[in-house]
Amino acid sequence: MPNKPWEKLNEIDRTLRRLFPPGPNQETVPVKIEMLSGFELFNTRPYHNYDDYSDGWRIEGGGVVVQREDLDDAVREFSRRVKERRDK
Repeated sequence: MPNKPWEKLNEIDRTLRRLFPPGPNQETVPVKIEMLSGFELFNTRPYHNYDDYSDGWRIEGGGVVVQREDLDDAVREFSRRVKERRDK
């Protein structure tokens, strides 16, 4: 349970909490968010210099692994894949 009112939480926080709500039917699901950095690791946009270092994000949890350059994109894709996996 967050220590702030729901509407005061960041949208990323709310999205992740909705995916894995607490309760008697919910097992503990570790979700790991890592910031990655490396040479030409992401650089997905045409205006980026491809001969440079870049950073991005990896999110793992619930049997899903996602990597994206921007955190909001990573969370959005992670959420989509977790829901898709549940619906199978």
